[in-house]
Amino acid sequence: MLIRSGCSDDRPEPEVLKTLSAGERERFQSFPDPLRAAHFAGAHAEARRFLAGILGCHPARLRFGRHPCAGCGGAGHGRPYLSRPRTRWEFSLSRSGPYWVCAAAEGIRVGVDLERVRPMDLSRLPSAILSGGERRHLYGVPGESRAAEFIRCWTRKEAVVKASGIGIEAALGDIDVGPAQTRPRVTHKAPGCEFDTWWVSDLNTRSGLCSALAVPSSADRSSQEDCPC
Repeated sequence: MLIRSGCSDDRPEPEVLKTLSAGERERFQSFPDPLRAAHFAGAHAEARRFLAGILGCHPARLRFGRHPCAGCGGAGHGRPYLSRPRTRWEFSLSRSGPYWVCAAAEGIRVGVDLERVRPMDLSRLPSAILSGGERRHLYGVPGESRAAEFIRCWTRKEAVVKASGIGIEAALGDIDVGPAQTRPRVTHKAPGCEFDTWWVSDLNTRSGLCSALAVPSSADRSSQEDCPC
């Protein structure tokens, strides 16, 4: 397991844009907010450099595709994969503002999520998103810590459903990510996915961020569990 993270510049250098594919440059140009566009470009360029370093090729030569979504079957938001060069390496990328994290594993499904902690009204915790055990856990923490703890639960869930290939179409309230546990074994089955249990770990991040990693429970849990963004 390899993990890379960082913080994108607010204005992309020309070399960053050259690293992107034509489709990524088109998406970059479609953002109405120049800051969001810059953060998108920076994260995707760095993820390309990270993966290209693993595979021993030029970042611009990488080509990506998406598996059909395990929920609806749509091709636009399924689990991403490297279509060129052909490889057994799997990867997952997540962004939040200027910050990003990318995880890669050879022959192992992987999901990663990164979120900024932000104020939110958690006076009523929705059962559609949280299990009963997660709601009881969150109601048991001090009010000033509840938003950060909710985001920690959310990143764990996102990491699991990204790894399974269904995304947020999953019944999130049925997935209990064991927030009181350091490395819980989480049960989650998605259509077409051969795994139904997952190891979930929180990644070390800077203050104000939460990040989590998920891999099948059959995989070796040893990894670099730092996210120094």
